[in-house]
Amino acid sequence: MGFALALLAGCELAEVGAVDLADAAVAAPTDAQGAADDSVPDAPPEDLEGFVAWHMEQGGIPGLAVGMVVDGEVAFTGTWGWADIEAERPVAEDTAFAVASISKLFTGVPLMRLAEEGRLDLDAATEDAFGFRLVHPAHPESPITTRQLLTHSSGLVDDWLALGQTTYEGEPPLDLGEFARAYAQPGGEFYGDDHFGGAPGTDWEYCNAGFAIAGHLAELGWDEDFRALTRRQIFEPLGLEDTGWFYADVDPEKRATLYGYSARPPSYAASDPVNFAHYPAGGLRSSVRDLLRYARAWLAGGELDGRRFLEADTVRGMLVQQVPELNSRQALVLRYDVLGGRTYIGHSGAGIGGSANFLMDPGAHAALIVLTNSDAYVRARFGLTSGREALDAILERFEADLRARIEG
Repeated sequence: MGFALALLAGCELAEVGAVDLADAAVAAPTDAQGAADDSVPDAPPEDLEGFVAWHMEQGGIPGLAVGMVVDGEVAFTGTWGWADIEAERPVAEDTAFAVASISKLFTGVPLMRLAEEGRLDLDAATEDAFGFRLVHPAHPESPITTRQLLTHSSGLVDDWLALGQTTYEGEPPLDLGEFARAYAQPGGEFYGDDHFGGAPGTDWEYCNAGFAIAGHLAELGWDEDFRALTRRQIFEPLGLEDTGWFYADVDPEKRATLYGYSARPPSYAASDPVNFAHYPAGGLRSSVRDLLRYARAWLAGGELDGRRFLEADTVRGMLVQQVPELNSRQALVLRYDVLGGRTYIGHSGAGIGGSANFLMDPGAHAALIVLTNSDAYVRARFGLTSGREALDAILERFEADLRARIEG
C-alpha cells in the first residue's frame, strides 16, 4: 500500500480536461468499472446541485469542495458529499483534503524568498549555493541548478520503488536531508544511476524527487526545518488554519478520509493515511477555505490582508515560461493548463484518495479550486475512466460558471 500511494500521490496530469495518457502505463478497462445502475438517470440534471451529485455518484467521488475567486475576492464556495462515510461527517469548507502535487506551489516559496534577498542564484549549481553536491553521474560537467529542480529539467527522474520505500504510516524516520542524500548521492541507501535521465537542462521529465530535494535546499538556505519554515513563511502569515504536511499536522476532525472506489458492486475502500519522506513533492493536506486564501494572495501579487509572502515582481516572474523548448506549459514551479478552451496557471494533484485542481487566471484575478477525496485520476491511469470523466464534467461546469461571473 505504501508503494502504491507513493507511486501516485505526486503524479502530474498531462492536461486538465482531456488528459493525454500516452506516456502512462494504462491497462485495459476491466469489469471493475461495472455497468450503469438502472436506478440512476442516464443523463445529469440541469440544476447545479443535481448535476454535481449525479456525476459524483457516476464517478465514485465521495466528497467534493469547490471554490472560486473573482476580482480577487471569494465569489463561491460549495461542498458536497462525505469527508468520512462511516462517521457520516460531511465535507465542509475547512475539510483538509490530500492535495498531492498542488503541494509544489508551496515548496517553491522559501527558495524564491532566498532569491529575493540575494542569497540564492537560481541558476547556480546547488553545491555552490548550498554546499549540497548534486551531480548527474553521466554528465558531471553540467551543474544542476535550483531553477532546473523547480522546472523538472534537472535530469533527475522518479524511481517509484525508492519513493515507495520512503512512505510511512507514522512520521518518517528520515528527514529531508537524509532523503536527499539517500536518493541522489552515490552510496545512498536508495540511490541508483537510473535516478538520472538526460543531461541537466536538455530534457523535461516531471520529477517528484527533485522537488523533495528542493525542499531540503530551502532548509539549508534558511537553517530551519521545512515544515516549520513553510508554517512561518506561508501558513501563519496567510491565515491557513487547515493546512499541514503530515497527517498529524491537521485536526483529525477536519481530515478527509482517503477513498478508493470499485464500481462492481459500487463500494468505497478507505486508505490508511501515510506520510512521505519526500513530502514537499506531494504530502500537503489543505482545505478549500485555505486554498482560496492562497489563490487570492497569488492573484494580488504575493500579499493578502497586508501580509506578504512573495514580492510582486517574483510572482510575475514565476508566471513566465521557463523551458519553452522542452515544455511550453512549464512556468517556475507552476504549470499552464487549458480548460474550456481557456488557459489557466496553477497545478493539479493526483493520488489515491485525492484528485484536485488549483487553477488561476491572473489577468482576470480569478481562480477555480476543486478538491476531492477520490482516486478518480489514479483510476484513469489504469483505464478506469468513469471517475476522471465525472470530475472533468464537474470542472467544466464550474469553469463555465467562473467565466460567466468574470464576464458578467
